[in-house]
Amino acid sequence: MSNTSVMKKSCPRCGKTFECVHTADCWCAKIHLSDVAKAKLKMQFNDCLCESCLREIAAEE
Repeated sequence: MSNTSVMKKSCPRCGKTFECVHTADCWCAKIHLSDVAKAKLKMQFNDCLCESCLREIAAEE
């Protein structure tokens, strides 16, 4: 990663604290979600979800 800052965030789904770099290098970019799932998440949440929640949602697809 280049000069990116790591942000501490709280998952709006489960409340867990996690780190986000908010770039294409972030761990979340490697989790595949369908366009439908992404649209649902945008409607339900206004911030990033933790890795556990994203993996759980991806597994449900």
